[in-house]
Amino acid sequence: MDPDKTGRVSRDAIMAVFYILNEDFPEIRRLSKEEGNLIFGFLDKDGSSTITLEEFLEFGNVLLLEFTKESDYETLVERHFPQIFRSRSWQSLCMFVHSAIFEYCTDAVLVANAVIIAIQSYPELSGQDIAMDSHYKDGYIDTVWELMETIFTAVYILEIIVKVLVDGWKKYSESPRNVFDFSVTLLAVFATLYVYYPNAYSDSRLIRFIVMARVLRLTRLLFTYKAFEMVGIISVDIIPAASNVILILLFLMYFFSALGSLLYGGLITRDPDNPLSYILLEANDFVDNAYWANNFNDMVSGMNVLFNLLVVNNWTECEIGFEFVTGGKWVRFFFFFFHLFGVVVINNVVIAFIINAFFQQFKTVVDRQGWEEEVADEAIISGARARFRANTITGTNTGVIGGYIARVRPRHMDVELDERAALRKLFTRTSTNDESIAEK
Repeated sequence: MDPDKTGRVSRDAIMAVFYILNEDFPEIRRLSKEEGNLIFGFLDKDGSSTITLEEFLEFGNVLLLEFTKESDYETLVERHFPQIFRSRSWQSLCMFVHSAIFEYCTDAVLVANAVIIAIQSYPELSGQDIAMDSHYKDGYIDTVWELMETIFTAVYILEIIVKVLVDGWKKYSESPRNVFDFSVTLLAVFATLYVYYPNAYSDSRLIRFIVMARVLRLTRLLFTYKAFEMVGIISVDIIPAASNVILILLFLMYFFSALGSLLYGGLITRDPDNPLSYILLEANDFVDNAYWANNFNDMVSGMNVLFNLLVVNNWTECEIGFEFVTGGKWVRFFFFFFHLFGVVVINNVVIAFIINAFFQQFKTVVDRQGWEEEVADEAIISGARARFRANTITGTNTGVIGGYIARVRPRHMDVELDERAALRKLFTRTSTNDESIAEK
């Protein structure tokens, strides 16, 4: 890469590296020509159009950047109807959709929907013997409940249309909450068409069951409290990073569940034809706690036993039933070793990792939600993203035109990555030592 031993690598050499990465390393995301030029601009901190060894050491960090064109976030109205987009009435609509009042209205509709569903479902949930209204299966909207279900579905469709028109599909689909709402509403629309279109199936209760999932969105009311919101955001950040230690715990549980099924499968039973069921009745602690479901008769039941041991931590009461049906005390070693390795060691490691990561990530999340910051006329950082003009980056002409948005994709297990600090560092230009370059 540096045949002349100048201590610098040319743009062409770096582009050749990107070509090799695209062709021979499928585990690394494919880079377009524009992305390659942008990454070179971030590497070339001094604007010399060459890369020094110190700059090249940032190669791995720069590859974490993901780029999106600002034009990809243009809405349908902005792109095809610019006059309407710039009108005062449209901008007022946009402000309303982005306001807290719009969210409050949406929450009010969800609460009303939940109340209606609760009223409809209460007789069935309470075990009352009620006769089904024949109108539910006639394929027509001829009851108050069916009418209200249809109105709620129409309101949810209107909400989606308004949000997509105001924010654009790309921005709308980046929100997991919006994706959930869209999926449930789409299912409700298909269910409505399926029920009311003339066919053999016309039970309108199907719509209610699907729309019930939408009511789960009421959990968002918890996140109106700042503390709950922070817990939710940080949990989303640290759970992927904790996946390795969680997988170790799951592997240990799978191993002990398989071993338990092999050694003790079928021993815990309530079958009156099986003499073990009468022996088990002598295990008072086991029977008094109704631990019949705590058995190793299959893998799922075994995982249930081990999960209970992790959370409840009462292996002495659980194992007494197995001790009676096996007729020996060797079963204690099985439960003791899982308690030692699963609860005392690995489970505590998982808990300690999550707690430590939570406090490490807390400050990062607070900073991420902070102010807009301009970095040396290069970019405007807001949250975990940076908006910048692509033609020049840290003094390097990239040959790329237009506005872009950069995000830092965290490395696996890197829970304490401060995206704002990382972006600030990448957009900060270092001074060029022109005299030293001239001497060379």
